[in-house]
Amino acid sequence: MAEINLNLDNQNIINDYFKDLTCDDYKESIFKGGQSFADQALNNLDISGYAKKRNNVYPSEKRGSSYLSPYIRHGLLSLKEVWNHVEKFKYEDKSKFRDELLWQEFSRHLYAIIGRKNREFLNFDIKNDPNEVVDTKKMNCIGTIENELESTGYMVNQTRMWYSSHQVFRSNKNWLESENYMYKHLIDGSRFGNRLGWHWVMGSQTGKIYGFSKFQVQKRAPKLCNECELMNNCPIENWPQVLSITNKELNIDLNLEKNFGPQSIQTSKDQPDFVWINGESLGDDDPALAELPNLPIIFVFDATLLKSLNLSTKRIIFLIEILKEISQKRSIKVYLDDPVNILSDKKFASTFAPVPKYKRITKIVKPTMEFPAKRLVEPINVYPRSFSSWRKKATIIS
Repeated sequence: MAEINLNLDNQNIINDYFKDLTCDDYKESIFKGGQSFADQALNNLDISGYAKKRNNVYPSEKRGSSYLSPYIRHGLLSLKEVWNHVEKFKYEDKSKFRDELLWQEFSRHLYAIIGRKNREFLNFDIKNDPNEVVDTKKMNCIGTIENELESTGYMVNQTRMWYSSHQVFRSNKNWLESENYMYKHLIDGSRFGNRLGWHWVMGSQTGKIYGFSKFQVQKRAPKLCNECELMNNCPIENWPQVLSITNKELNIDLNLEKNFGPQSIQTSKDQPDFVWINGESLGDDDPALAELPNLPIIFVFDATLLKSLNLSTKRIIFLIEILKEISQKRSIKVYLDDPVNILSDKKFASTFAPVPKYKRITKIVKPTMEFPAKRLVEPINVYPRSFSSWRKKATIIS
């Protein structure tokens, strides 16, 4: 068992504990981790003009992005909290922004139901045209997108769609390989939101592909085209083609409690000795943390999982910064180990996380006290084949 010394500076922590588990040398992102930075970002949020600016790409200063996604991803800000915060803005901007929050909730809802099945095509099988493969080495748009991702840990929605469409339809790689590359570097990287975006782009969710072509770049980031040596010989002049899109069915278990966890606090005769937190919910208002303010905390970096993921140091640093700030307020121990090893034969409290890893761990080591997950929308025991069908049934939690 390796306990991480949070008193070390970030670079020493990376070098001492994570050097062989990451895909790059020490590199910080544009985001600072910690509840205080999340709260500051939300307090400074201004979505005026969001409806018109949300699809802007380059120059970056014209973007409408909120840059809240890393804090939402790790539970420092809840979707409900952000939803309420934008109530004061104009309807057009507020409704478009809230659509994005609902999409995030939809992705979590879907992941809670299908779990690791999201590695497969969802509602449609897609067969690509192998003749569409192109060499991206000289493409300024793709190169710029990759450089920004690797240097900042962030991508706007448009470039996420561009990049995933390009990799799915014009690369000879398996789409999961390219999705993993994006996941390694995105500070807000998640298997629910990120991977669902890839399914939407390649048509496996809706049956309609999102095609990336020169047109989108000229419209959203003309400078990239104007400075590209392939401007007059662009390999993505036209939309990509697919050979076939056919219906498929997933075998789905719609048990609400199994998928979404308890609806009320679950307790046993024993009292917990500590709160176990994980990367899905690291905020001060995590239900277990908020209800049990006097208990110490344990966080475990899963060593085996990290070795397989080979994440960027940017992602690890962001989490370390969150944990360091927690350590200034509460007693916390952070380990690099197998969570099951740390939690076995222990009495602990936790907040349910509707993701496969949490479900696997707590099937082996059951919490003494388990709290319901925080949600924006009430769970439903229906498999939604589309965002629009889900939204019609969605009930916002008051």
